[in-house]
Amino acid sequence: LKGFYKKVKLVLTGKSIKRDDNLIKRIFISIRNSFLQICTIKTRPITGIFHSSMFWGFVFFAFITLNHVYEGFTKNILYGKNSFFYKALIFLGNFFALFILIAIIYFILRRYVFKLKSLDRPSYESLIILIFILILMTSFVFYEAYKGYSNNIESYNFLAKFVKNNVLSLNISQSGVNFGMSFMWWIHILTIFAFAVFIPYSKHLHLVAGPINIMFKNKNNLVDLPVENLEEMEKFGVVNINDFTKKDLLDLFSCAECGRCEDVCPAYNSGKDLSPKKLLSKLKDNLLESYYELMKKGDNLKVLLGDVVSREEVWDCTTCGACLTVCPMFNEHVSKIIGLRQYAVMMEAKFPEEFNVMFRGIENQGNPWGIGGDKRSEWAEGLDIPLIAEKKKTDVLLWIGCEGSFDSNAQKNTKDFIKILKKSGIDFAFLGNEEMCCGDPVRRTGHEYMFQIMASQNIETLNKYEFNKIVTMCPHGYFVLKNEYKKLGANYNVIHYTEFLSNLVKEDKIKIKKSITGKYTYHDPCYIGRYSKIYDSPRELIKLTGAELVEMKNNKEKSFCCGAGGGGMWKEEKKGERMNYVRIKQAKVTDAKTILTACPYCSLMFKDGIEETETKDLKTKDIASIILESLQ
Repeated sequence: LKGFYKKVKLVLTGKSIKRDDNLIKRIFISIRNSFLQICTIKTRPITGIFHSSMFWGFVFFAFITLNHVYEGFTKNILYGKNSFFYKALIFLGNFFALFILIAIIYFILRRYVFKLKSLDRPSYESLIILIFILILMTSFVFYEAYKGYSNNIESYNFLAKFVKNNVLSLNISQSGVNFGMSFMWWIHILTIFAFAVFIPYSKHLHLVAGPINIMFKNKNNLVDLPVENLEEMEKFGVVNINDFTKKDLLDLFSCAECGRCEDVCPAYNSGKDLSPKKLLSKLKDNLLESYYELMKKGDNLKVLLGDVVSREEVWDCTTCGACLTVCPMFNEHVSKIIGLRQYAVMMEAKFPEEFNVMFRGIENQGNPWGIGGDKRSEWAEGLDIPLIAEKKKTDVLLWIGCEGSFDSNAQKNTKDFIKILKKSGIDFAFLGNEEMCCGDPVRRTGHEYMFQIMASQNIETLNKYEFNKIVTMCPHGYFVLKNEYKKLGANYNVIHYTEFLSNLVKEDKIKIKKSITGKYTYHDPCYIGRYSKIYDSPRELIKLTGAELVEMKNNKEKSFCCGAGGGGMWKEEKKGERMNYVRIKQAKVTDAKTILTACPYCSLMFKDGIEETETKDLKTKDIASIILESLQ
């Protein structure tokens, strides 16, 4: 209890966060995820099944232990020896004991023989736990076997029967039987209590912290960043460990160090410094080291960025969210990283030098390249696209985005989409030079102050006009406008262009013919894939063109980030392999000749990657382009 209490006090030093809405539903979600082991099995099916069997067995053996304690005091059986419940209990005890013993062998082989890369932390804790569980199972079986000398062992007690007949001597004296029973009883009970004492001092604290953590998980967006009043704040971002929220600190004790986040992290898998697992581990170590300073509310705490966590790993993150979708404990890695970035940018002014151009460009001209804001709509010359300023009112307002406005590759895709809209006959308009950067690049790189300025200016502009929906080609703009502007008081009906085109097809406003041949593979952009769960409409559109869609191994929720998110578009990857190169290799395995995407960031990253790697037999296209080619 003392060990648990210390951890509780540490968690309570964090900042308050409101996560108590729909408490009954949250409790249900926690119970469902904990007992069904959903994420554990989904992400690693074989390992998940073995882990789940140990978990279910652990829960079940609580009833066995209660019976053992009762027997120790009274020499009677708690549940009634001849009752169906008791017989079922012993049968299931044997069943789980057998399955858990097999699982122990599997985990020993996995950790100590094959030495998986994801299990790189000192393994003595896991070995102790495996030994504890091994002792618990064998002591139970041998206890039941010794009991069988006084009474015949029934078939439902099959493991104990096997041990009695094949392992123990058939000619044990009564005093030997009594000693055996007493010895196995004490071994079982003492191991249970030793296990309980060990848990709060090891990574296996996740057995207790995990279900609580799941109960307070983020139910909104994949990454839910608060919009705070910066004018009232004395410091920005996360400086010390107690600048994290209580949920953030609970995450640190919930982490099972299973390495699932490493399995899917594009930065880690392309040879960068970032490991989401190790990031949480470093923060946990610092939290434990800071106990006495936190308890006396002192200010002699380490600055996390630089002293605890390296700058390189914080800037390696693309905010793709892959780690969040596989974590069985629903830990929130990305928001912690962005908190550290906010401190680096707004308090230290230390960040990758490439961001200087982006920050100045957005601040002065409303776009990351600093191109004159009066040139934002030059791409539209000669296309006869109506401005919302002239119409005042429209059905569809197009949000072009910075890439679509200034990058020549994205401009072509934007023009193709507009040609489709013209064929559909819908009422639409765009903001022209009134549009400014949505703020995604600065928010993800930690410049929260600039994000709020850009968002407020855009909201002011949008609120001058009447429209039913905003359609955007950029997943980053889509996510920010739809989800993050709400916290500034703006609630818009925002649709990604792939969903919008899919609706036009269903409404019979455009007709697509099967005119495309050959193999194509589709890359799910992070911000309409993992963040927004838009997986079907892009694929439906591709199939309508007649193209043969071949999926990459990493697809849909498991898609591998192109490397552009979280400021990666403007930052050089100085270590390891470039992420877009890794993704191009994954595309080549499919034997497809074209990578299709629905994001101007991804499109540019693949275009550059194909040229730089001289992958001459591969090209990239936006879905809008092949839809235009296939229109009747």
